[in-house]
Amino acid sequence: MKRLLTMWITTLLTISMMTGCASSVKKSDGTNSVKFDFEKDDAGFTPIYADYPYSEGVEEFYEFQHNYGKVPIDGAGNGIFISGNNHSDDLFMGYVKALEVFAPTKTYHFSVSFKLATDVEGGLVGVGGAPGEDVTVKCGVTQIKPEALPVESEGITYYRLNIDAGQQGNGGQDMVVVGDMAKTENNRPGEYEFKEFTAEFDVTANALGEVYLVIGTDSGFEASTSYYLDDISVTWDEASK
Repeated sequence: MKRLLTMWITTLLTISMMTGCASSVKKSDGTNSVKFDFEKDDAGFTPIYADYPYSEGVEEFYEFQHNYGKVPIDGAGNGIFISGNNHSDDLFMGYVKALEVFAPTKTYHFSVSFKLATDVEGGLVGVGGAPGEDVTVKCGVTQIKPEALPVESEGITYYRLNIDAGQQGNGGQDMVVVGDMAKTENNRPGEYEFKEFTAEFDVTANALGEVYLVIGTDSGFEASTSYYLDDISVTWDEASK
């Protein structure tokens, strides 16, 4: 009886790790899924910026902003917002979320979908690149926690990602290109619209049974980019051998 009680408590704690920040966690036909709709809070998503100089006050110069709030689209709810000014011609910015309910060192097949709200018209010309087509949207599921760490290059220290996200319009080992920031409809200047993206990955959970979801943009446009993320869904099952 004591052993059964201990197992029940352990199971309950494991489930609560996901449900505490997610809108729903469900299991059906051996497939697990989690959806973040951000109606109550930011669901524990952490902002991340990379590819900019490591120096005092640089965050203010790059105009970094991130918060949780209403998506400015009729009928939309809340989402997570991020913004930055790409003075380095190579700014990465996005959000990271830990998922922690997996069997250690087991490989899973992940399917990710999300909405990105953008107000950028397509076909525009910008400094260094277009504000829509040259701001690449990327997604990844990684075994290690994505972080921006100081790295010295030719006597200058930059914040660089510790994962392979690729370079601007190209994907990397840990993140794939899913699209860009240009709106599909160009008949409502200045208004936000949702774009929907999907991606799939085979990833092995780390020794703690964790993987990390990372969604962001890699910019070749040398000015400000801002967007909202909403309705992020992740489904998974054991990868085929």
